[in-house]
Amino acid sequence: MQDVHPASAPIESRRRDAREWTSEVPALAVGPLAVVEALLKSPASVLRAIREERGALLRLSATLFVSLAIVGLGVASFSGGLQFLFVPLKLAFGVFACAVICLPSLHVFSCLAGATQSLKETCGALLMGVALTGLLLLGFAPIAWLFSQATRSVAFMGALHLGFLSLSCTLGLGLVQRTLAAMNSAPIRGLRLWSVLFVLVVLQMSTTLRPLLGEARGFGFQDRLFFFAHWLSVINA
Repeated sequence: MQDVHPASAPIESRRRDAREWTSEVPALAVGPLAVVEALLKSPASVLRAIREERGALLRLSATLFVSLAIVGLGVASFSGGLQFLFVPLKLAFGVFACAVICLPSLHVFSCLAGATQSLKETCGALLMGVALTGLLLLGFAPIAWLFSQATRSVAFMGALHLGFLSLSCTLGLGLVQRTLAAMNSAPIRGLRLWSVLFVLVVLQMSTTLRPLLGEARGFGFQDRLFFFAHWLSVINA
């Protein structure tokens, strides 16, 4: 998002540079799609809103929930029935839960690496990345829907959704890293390791909330199962 200074620069100097740079960025527009447009075209505007507006985190959360709920409808079209109710709720609340679970470790990792942002700003950076992930999945949703109407293979559809999720998470987590770097006017080391942790949590959550594909079995948790073991069971079925 910006040219960053060496991590060895004085903390107060980096904070001042970050504040001055943010003040030069256009304010986030008003409207239901303003956050969507800003995340895709001008994420710096969202960063400014996180620092200056009280409702910025709520707007990011709403973008996350709405986009993933729509994606969930597309995923549910593979099986239909009660999955049209269960899957959107599972996806939206499941991914949001992953963000909540991983927020403390992100803040600790970044602070130990020399970051100076507040917990609120860390939360905003994470929500920006997760919301972008949801928007990217929404962009892939029509493709996923087309294939869901052409096959009954759970393994194939699972692999397709996993591929879209991997690409979306890669770009979304990249935004988290760039946002934290912009907040501190310096790149934050160690965030790639945290990104791996976040992806593992998302994969395990998708298994915990199963079935996202296939017939509905209610909204309760299924038997405990490691996500890799679940993949093998689906492939061998």
